[in-house]
Amino acid sequence: MKKLVSIVFISVVGLTFGQQDIQFTQTASSPFLINPAAGGLMNVAEVVLGNRMQYAGIDGRPMTTFAGIQSMVRFKKRKSKALLSELSSIGQTFYSTPQRTVAYKQVAGLTFINDIIGPFTRTSVKGNIGVHIPLSQKLSAGIGIGIGWSNFGIDNSKVTLGTANDKAYANYIGIAASQNYLDAQAGLVVYNDRLLVSLSGSQIFNNKMRLSDVTTESTFQPHLFMLASYRFDIGKNYGLEPIVQFRSVKHAPVSYDVAMRLHYQRLGWLSLSYRRQSAIGVGFGINLLSRFNVSYCFEFGSGVTEKFGNTSHEIRLGFIFGHKRNMNKEFKQDEKLNPAPTETKPEE
Repeated sequence: MKKLVSIVFISVVGLTFGQQDIQFTQTASSPFLINPAAGGLMNVAEVVLGNRMQYAGIDGRPMTTFAGIQSMVRFKKRKSKALLSELSSIGQTFYSTPQRTVAYKQVAGLTFINDIIGPFTRTSVKGNIGVHIPLSQKLSAGIGIGIGWSNFGIDNSKVTLGTANDKAYANYIGIAASQNYLDAQAGLVVYNDRLLVSLSGSQIFNNKMRLSDVTTESTFQPHLFMLASYRFDIGKNYGLEPIVQFRSVKHAPVSYDVAMRLHYQRLGWLSLSYRRQSAIGVGFGINLLSRFNVSYCFEFGSGVTEKFGNTSHEIRLGFIFGHKRNMNKEFKQDEKLNPAPTETKPEE
């Protein structure tokens, strides 16, 4: 019975206070996970992996696993310089996060998200494409779309019934345990090296929930996400980045997060965040080993969740890839352009 009560509590809190579709604290670090237009902001390819455990002290808690890859791409061969930025080939302990760049870009990506809450599981895989166009020398805008497969299912082993041996439920779950459907998302971004504004929508097909031969009145409602951030420099070594996120869905109040990140030389950051009537969080991120970065956020309940004493944990691992310098080729080209002078023998 405790398991059933916990699941009901989480579901009610989610519907009432904005636990919609997917929810991340570190959206500003990987905006392409919710916005297909937000790939290729920097001239590097990026792979991210992560996990979010919400309400860790409750049985049937929400658990989200996510992964994605995004990059600038080129659909036609060109003889121009390398597409991605050149990354140092010399080993170093820390590295500076690449800057967002303003240019015409074609971008592509792939995302995977698995979301579990109580007995309910949803898995989605989407391919994303987008185009970015400079609005000025210091500002770019982009649009993108993502289309893919989603699956919604019920794990019967995690369901606790009020009445044992419920024949109606047994017949239902026996023929209607999961649903596959086509899903899509779309978005736009406006950005430069300091500013990021992201607006996106998910589940835009508004699919009806249909499990096998059982059709329900429920639908996978479209969700709207908005993210905005701006980095202010404080002297030469530090920067402050306020971040605001909004999430909206029909029949639920708008949910919002506000956060502040303190950056140090683009090598790492510390953060403090607040989610409306739900959580207060602290976090950090750091760049390591030339290509690798890791970030973590810890949240504790506030408002309606405070009395339950619950905490949430979110960890994200990232890898960046770029163009490697071919030193041997550069030396050969330099020798051709600037041949070494030949020695002449003195006359006798």
